[in-house]
Amino acid sequence: MDGSFLKPYKNAWKVVYAFPGKEPFLVGTWTDELAAVEINGRHLLKRSQMADYAKYNIVTTYVNVFDPKTVAPVYMDFKRSDTGEWAHRDFDKALVKYRRGKSGDDKTSEAAELVLKESVFDYNGGMYGVLLAALPLKVSKLHFPRSRKTATSWTGSPLRWGKQELTDAGPGKQVMAWPIDTEGNYANKSHSTFWVTKEAPYVIKLVTTIPTGKWVTVTISMI
Repeated sequence: MDGSFLKPYKNAWKVVYAFPGKEPFLVGTWTDELAAVEINGRHLLKRSQMADYAKYNIVTTYVNVFDPKTVAPVYMDFKRSDTGEWAHRDFDKALVKYRRGKSGDDKTSEAAELVLKESVFDYNGGMYGVLLAALPLKVSKLHFPRSRKTATSWTGSPLRWGKQELTDAGPGKQVMAWPIDTEGNYANKSHSTFWVTKEAPYVIKLVTTIPTGKWVTVTISMI
């Protein structure tokens, strides 16, 4: 993993849902910003994302602070507007300390720490495609350790690269991007493909298929 090439950027996507046999429809927008920060004398990067699902009146926010060279996580914050769900995690190699809850009331929150067998990357906690862009981009397969969103365990994630291809990057623009398939170890059996580059804003497009319950394909593309 090498994130030394990462530079500050601002990006935005539209989020479109498609159910089988129905016309795709716009759900909302997703914004993404990467900025340099200094914390306790450490030069770090901070990724801030906000997914505004206006159609469903749901807003989720992700904040990830990480080491720019190794992409190792330092801390993360997550919030969801409709349920009041929130989470905070602090990372120190294989030690993960976390707090989480379903409202702003600390009395109903829980806190604990985990000592894992090895260090993890915070893919599920919001790093997603930027983390993938820090990998060597070539046709290959790989497993890498990542923390689960619940922060109570860790799992390996299988990845598969395809060949670079022209990918829409906003109105009237295309770039060469690497498609990376991720097989999620989730209860909903979701499958995602990210199109990433080594140039900002790094994550160009994402398509996620969730086959359980009401089958839906979620496409986020640059606007």
